[in-house]
Amino acid sequence: MENSMDQQKQTYISPIDNIRNSYSSLSSAQKTIANLILDQAENVCFMRLEDISKKIGVTNVTVIRFVKKIGYESFGAFKKDLQNYIQNNVVPKRIVKSEVSAFRDSSVDDMIHRVIQNEFDLMKATYDAIPIEVLYETALCIKNARKIYIVGTGLNEPVSKVLLTRLKYFSLDAQIIHDDNPTLLPYSLINIGKDDVFIIFSFPNYKNFAINIAKCAQDMGCHTICITDRPTSPVAYYAEKLLLCQTSSLIYDNSMTAPTSLVTMLSSILAVCIQKDEAFQERLNHISSYFNE
Repeated sequence: MENSMDQQKQTYISPIDNIRNSYSSLSSAQKTIANLILDQAENVCFMRLEDISKKIGVTNVTVIRFVKKIGYESFGAFKKDLQNYIQNNVVPKRIVKSEVSAFRDSSVDDMIHRVIQNEFDLMKATYDAIPIEVLYETALCIKNARKIYIVGTGLNEPVSKVLLTRLKYFSLDAQIIHDDNPTLLPYSLINIGKDDVFIIFSFPNYKNFAINIAKCAQDMGCHTICITDRPTSPVAYYAEKLLLCQTSSLIYDNSMTAPTSLVTMLSSILAVCIQKDEAFQERLNHISSYFNE
């Protein structure tokens, strides 16, 4: 039994290799699908069957025939294998970029100044791409929400906690949704509706949890604010407000400088909006009067 399992591990063929090995026998339409996956595997692994079909102009049946042609029983089986391959083999190797070797011959001062400049450039590129009115509209959407749900796992979690702290300071009803208990999660979302806002942080490697939350929120009629790195990221499809952050730094693929700055920017706009809200200030002053000595 153990020898059989070891043999299976040794003979595992990745979905990318499956495509390459079958490429010459594919039809023209199937090669179009193959080319999309080979070029954009990190995005395709989170796309729905309908999204892939629409993107390249083929039918759902053509995509299903393609995955069966390369050895999978179903589209779901292929998608799961591709996700596992990307998350376990591709993304971890790129956490630290290969370009880091270029700094070996640089002075410490030069290296530090280049990294600092790059972080400034990431923030500038981020704010250059987000219109001022979108920032303001996003802040108002958060301010007017009945309840705010924040999603951010892994590297996104610290940024999510910063946002939660800011929102709590303004007495806004906000909470972070955790992925530790999927059985109880539906119960915590049972009362979500059109007056609620979901703020979803999603950067590579993208997590199914954030994608599923975004899809659920959209389907339930909630407002969705997605903070991610590119318009083709999986959560972007479900965004009512899409805020793109540049995160590719000199050393790491994911710098959290721009997302953290964006949280500060949104909370600063919120602070001004709340200060201008006479009804809020009047109620706050009234409640405070009970505790003034």
